[in-house]
Amino acid sequence: MASPQAQRRPRAPRSNRATTVHLRLRKEIVCGRFPQGSALAEPVLAEHYQTSRAPIREALIALEREGLVTFEKTGRTRVRTIAAKDLREIMEARAALESMAAGLANRNWKDADTEFVTRNIEKQTNAGSLAELSRLDIDLHQYVVARSGNDRLRQLWEPLRWQWEAHLVEIYRRQKDDDFIPEQETITAHRHLLRALAKGTPSEASQSMMNHILFNLRWAK
Repeated sequence: MASPQAQRRPRAPRSNRATTVHLRLRKEIVCGRFPQGSALAEPVLAEHYQTSRAPIREALIALEREGLVTFEKTGRTRVRTIAAKDLREIMEARAALESMAAGLANRNWKDADTEFVTRNIEKQTNAGSLAELSRLDIDLHQYVVARSGNDRLRQLWEPLRWQWEAHLVEIYRRQKDDDFIPEQETITAHRHLLRALAKGTPSEASQSMMNHILFNLRWAK
């Protein structure tokens, strides 16, 4: 009979554990489970995720590269606090990358793409919360970037995606405070974008995406 040691399931490689922690912690930061400025202590996170501190450290380094956490000189790690200047830079960078992506996607656009985006917009109209609307919004933009067919552009865009998603719900709340209805504006803008992608020229698709993203600059304050 095999010994208890031999019967134990093999432990997952450290890199796999770090990847799992990275994805879970990123999701919790983006959804607001860990708010801006929150301390991220390695021992606490190791207990929370039932792992050792090494995968936690690897995950935090990956999140720092994505712009979601910051390492302080004191040695502490915190969820990054995004200032107005940061939000403006994120949106301007997204506008530059996604407008190019939309122009490229227009050249590759198929009926199946129109069907996918149409379904996404229909789900937006039935979104039960700003968080759900935010997720659907980001999913649509990610789809357009992917349809550009440009892998390097997608790689440049990916970190911005997480930084933007972490603060999109806050942007929506600011819009509501200004008696603005983010659901209506988002859905209307996405319908205009879809028309440009499916039936317009690459230039029209690019401009539609640019206008859509830069419209939100007024709430980056």
